[in-house]
Amino acid sequence: MVTQNWKCSICGHVSVGVFPPEKCPKCGAARDAFTKSELLIPPERLDDVIHTCWKVTYGLYLVCSRDGDRVNGQVCNTIFQVTADPPRIAAAINHDNYTHELIEKSGVFAVSILGSEDHRMVRRFGYRSGREFDKFKGVPFREGENGCPVYERAVGYLECSVDRSLSADVGTHELFVCDLTGGGLIEGGEPLTYAHYHEVRAAERQGGSKTQD
Repeated sequence: MVTQNWKCSICGHVSVGVFPPEKCPKCGAARDAFTKSELLIPPERLDDVIHTCWKVTYGLYLVCSRDGDRVNGQVCNTIFQVTADPPRIAAAINHDNYTHELIEKSGVFAVSILGSEDHRMVRRFGYRSGREFDKFKGVPFREGENGCPVYERAVGYLECSVDRSLSADVGTHELFVCDLTGGGLIEGGEPLTYAHYHEVRAAERQGGSKTQD
């Protein structure tokens, strides 16, 4: 079975999966409101385009949020500064993720910048949903000033307050534009990049050097 892009005919939200969702996570429309969204890239070229995207100089970050007693975090590779005065960043978060639900409700999150050896954190926070297990168990986190978890061994962190007037639905993801309300360096050092992480993963699959878990 092949995953498809499914577009809501009511609000335009796009979900990815073998089947359309039972209801639209944005407007609540029923499953029959979804239609297949045409791919802009021919299927035979899709892998080449995806692998080329890995070479764009992204970092890898933990985005953590909370709503009351509920907390969650996920790996994100789309964090970038949009203005310097006032200092603002943007983060693209998948609509289907638990972290998106918490950010949407609370309007706050924290970004922890992963270090070059933090491959284990990518696996822990990037491959399973926080709805299924406690991602934070045994991991050194502290509560930031806005109440969101901050990874204590990160290169540094930023605390964010969503400006809903500037944020936008961009299909499968919400682009949250945020004012920075706090942050600082923690461990310092070199940040982990998206390209480096995929190089390490490729070496592991080929029986090469192992990451330090």
